[in-house]
Amino acid sequence: MRAGPLLLLLVAACATPGDPMSYRLAETGSHWSDGEGAEVLAEGRERYPEFFDVLLDPSVVREFDMLPLRDDLERSPVDRRNFDALHAVAIAYFELNYRAESDRGGGLYLGNSMLAAQLVAVPWRAYSEVQDPRLRGAILDFFEDAGTGEKIGSAGTAPRLARVVGSLAKKEPDPARHARIEALAARLQPGFD
Repeated sequence: MRAGPLLLLLVAACATPGDPMSYRLAETGSHWSDGEGAEVLAEGRERYPEFFDVLLDPSVVREFDMLPLRDDLERSPVDRRNFDALHAVAIAYFELNYRAESDRGGGLYLGNSMLAAQLVAVPWRAYSEVQDPRLRGAILDFFEDAGTGEKIGSAGTAPRLARVVGSLAKKEPDPARHARIEALAARLQPGFD
């Protein structure tokens, strides 16, 4: 059974917050709003209210203005705004992916799937634009979180991320991150055990 929104907010208020200059949704379990996710959402709603107003209305599928997210994610020097933008993208991706997978064959499937794919392009592009190792690591953390299949609705779509993640290897001169990218892309391939 899932906790109600009030309980999630109380838990988030009592929890020790994670490092705001890192990816904070990996340990939220099967839904992005669990654990620290409620706090991350509250922070995101404060920074991107119009974006989250559109996202959190499940009755409407319409395009977002992703330019503020892209601009913040690609800022240099890197600061808290980069990570807030990454979390907004992650929450939106997980939510839209879940809605699409829950509506396979339905009227909202294609629209939600396309919006989720557009969201993936934002951190993919930022990986080329910003060389900061903390941000690059956080972007890889997001792709790993999205590809594990742990979040509701992500198991079926994780293999689609393999090529996206694999293409980052050409952009990565650091040997450790390059190896991480290759290992993650391989793990996301269908049939990998």
